[in-house]
Amino acid sequence: MRRGGRGLAPRFCASLRQAIGGRTTCLGAVLMLAIALGGCESSQEKSAQLEKQAKLAKAAHPVQAAKGLSIAHASSAVKVVSTQSVHSSEGTAVVVTLRNLSTHPLRDVPIAITVKGAGGSTLYQNNTAGLEAALTEVPILQAGAQFEWIDDQVQAAEAPASVSVLVGEAPQAPATVPQIALTGVHANEEGGSSGVAGTVHNDSAVTQSELVVYGIARRGGRVVAAGRAVLSKVAAHGSTPFQVLFIGSAAGAQVEASAPPSTF
Repeated sequence: MRRGGRGLAPRFCASLRQAIGGRTTCLGAVLMLAIALGGCESSQEKSAQLEKQAKLAKAAHPVQAAKGLSIAHASSAVKVVSTQSVHSSEGTAVVVTLRNLSTHPLRDVPIAITVKGAGGSTLYQNNTAGLEAALTEVPILQAGAQFEWIDDQVQAAEAPASVSVLVGEAPQAPATVPQIALTGVHANEEGGSSGVAGTVHNDSAVTQSELVVYGIARRGGRVVAAGRAVLSKVAAHGSTPFQVLFIGSAAGAQVEASAPPSTF
């Protein structure tokens, strides 16, 4: 008991015994009160609990950002359908089309890319420590579905000649995941740059953190421009506008966008 509280104990217990009919000892009264208040938490306890949960979540997630991406075993459940690259004055982007061959959804799918130049030299690999998670893994791959993952942070001084991809094993995702919808998707021009814009709707009760919107422009069936936008937070049952700026020219192309859930 804190200083100054000792003299209050007898009066407190007496009052408590009177409140519950006087049929218990002071110790019993205190125990009954403790049980009654068992569901209450101090702000310090709540903070400690949240900190513990954060540490557990961090421990459960691959520490790729700190150590750099490393894939020990290739996935037998994910097929690399195709790879394309876009290079322009804005930079270089790589688009990888993946298909989940399994009967269950997969989450946090590690994906390693190696970009090579015309002479066969390696221009870029996404295994550098410190990269954001969305540049080293796919948030979710639905069962039997196809998804186009984009890395628009490829550091390449020349146009890539080839892109090789290695997909690692991934844990199974929950059967039911938050539903994210995009509306009003349209081509957008700003400051001489082309892109795609619209509105993200989080139709779930789970706030989405670091939600990535992937944008692609196609012309004649081929990807001619691509990019991403990262939304720091989309509230549960909330909506927010998005704008993706492309690498490449989307003139005369058909644009599309997708946003898989980032928080389950």
